[in-house]
Amino acid sequence: MKTVDKALQVLDQFSLENTEVGLSELARLSGLDKAATRRLLVAMSKHGMIEQNSDTRKYRLGPGFLRLAAIREATVPMAQAAQEVCDWLLEACDESVHACVPLTSSMATIAYCIPRRGNVINIVPADALYFHATSSGIAYLTFASAETRERLLAVKREKITEETRTSRDEVLQMIEQAHSRGYASCENSFEVGVSSMAMPFFTGQADPAGCIAIALPDTKLTEERRAELLPLLRESVERIEQSLKWS
Repeated sequence: MKTVDKALQVLDQFSLENTEVGLSELARLSGLDKAATRRLLVAMSKHGMIEQNSDTRKYRLGPGFLRLAAIREATVPMAQAAQEVCDWLLEACDESVHACVPLTSSMATIAYCIPRRGNVINIVPADALYFHATSSGIAYLTFASAETRERLLAVKREKITEETRTSRDEVLQMIEQAHSRGYASCENSFEVGVSSMAMPFFTGQADPAGCIAIALPDTKLTEERRAELLPLLRESVERIEQSLKWS
């Protein structure tokens, strides 16, 4: 494993549930020895990517990422466009909505909106949205290039809930169904009691730039409700593609 790969493996252990992690725990979670982990932490600290809490001696993400995130958004202002579309979609459907983009082994939320009242689905922006377990992931796999799809299908698939499908054949069946529908739909595969619908959006590349999804309680996603939401989902894709076209 190369040094950069090891550093990214360490960074990947931080989440909203684990905002600060000690050296020994980081080494264990990353599968590295303590000496190697410490060297990586020291190197990343020099560039502001990692900082150490002087009270707990635990490590957390540093402010260096803020500068890189600002550069990325200034270059490709996708987050702003995605948030504007999510705001519109929330008003149109009154359900939880989010937009996400692909990472190496999952998708990451870049914008979201949640209704203020009623039986709604909470969106945790730091959650890794696994390709095999979410409608966004299946939508991405369905409309990605064959090369990208095969690479992502090689990623280890974990069972998140009792309904999560993990075999290659099962995932391919979901991809085939999404392809025939033009959108992906999942029920209880990422979170029990949650259903979702997702479609990809493109920015001129062979692979989707990301996906937009609507999440709602599984009891609410009737065929009638699905028919109501689908045109709104399609329009949200058109809106973000048009916005990014002129960015």
